[in-house]
Amino acid sequence: MAGVGGILRREAEQKQATDRSLQEAFADLNALMAKASEMVKLAERMRQKVQQQQQQQQGGSTASGEMAPSPSSSSSSAVASSEELLDLLLQMGIESPVTKETAGALYHRQLSRELADFIGPVLEKTGGTMLLVDVYCIFNRARGTELISPDDLLKACSLWSSFNSPAILRRFDSGILVVQLKTHSDEHVTRKIQEMVSTNEALRFGVSIADVAQALGVSPAVAKEELLAAEGKGLLCRDDAADGLRFFQNFFATAQI
Repeated sequence: MAGVGGILRREAEQKQATDRSLQEAFADLNALMAKASEMVKLAERMRQKVQQQQQQQQGGSTASGEMAPSPSSSSSSAVASSEELLDLLLQMGIESPVTKETAGALYHRQLSRELADFIGPVLEKTGGTMLLVDVYCIFNRARGTELISPDDLLKACSLWSSFNSPAILRRFDSGILVVQLKTHSDEHVTRKIQEMVSTNEALRFGVSIADVAQALGVSPAVAKEELLAAEGKGLLCRDDAADGLRFFQNFFATAQI
């Protein structure tokens, strides 16, 4: 009996030790989550302050309409530091994500505004255009545990036309959906591609999808769609060679026959 009693006591002691370890672990986890919430709130306040400073630097240089002097090296480094800080703050996440429980019937409308506020600065850093699937990934990462479904994201994007959103939802002829800044017009992209294919090197060897992706600052998938769109307008010709797909300036459109 003494042996059985000893075994039971050891099991009870092990259980108590395990319970204490779990309580300490959950206490540390709760403290970490509380601190993380405070850090996200702090990051949101800092992000708003950085954006206000950038707007003041851009709009306050010429109140009378005169040409602003060229920025000094110190001011340029300050702007670069502000942009780097903004990038870090964007990675911190969203302070209070909109949820169905808190928004109720206005969930998709409030989610649409939250997405518009979030994606604007991101698009400015990524060439102005991003695949919808990439937007879904980074937006859910910023929301933490409050994940949304693809249908919710699509519904939120479709509501951008109801208010002054900085971004629009665009569908290429291939069916691929992208999120694009309003200021990032098709004419601007087409003009940049035409400049690329007009260089001496491009006249000889053409441009690849990777070349355009690097020049525009977008993903290869977006670059391919932009090239195909320019080709559809009759501005480019393609060469599907052994080393990959390359695009050239279309001289047939202007040739005198």
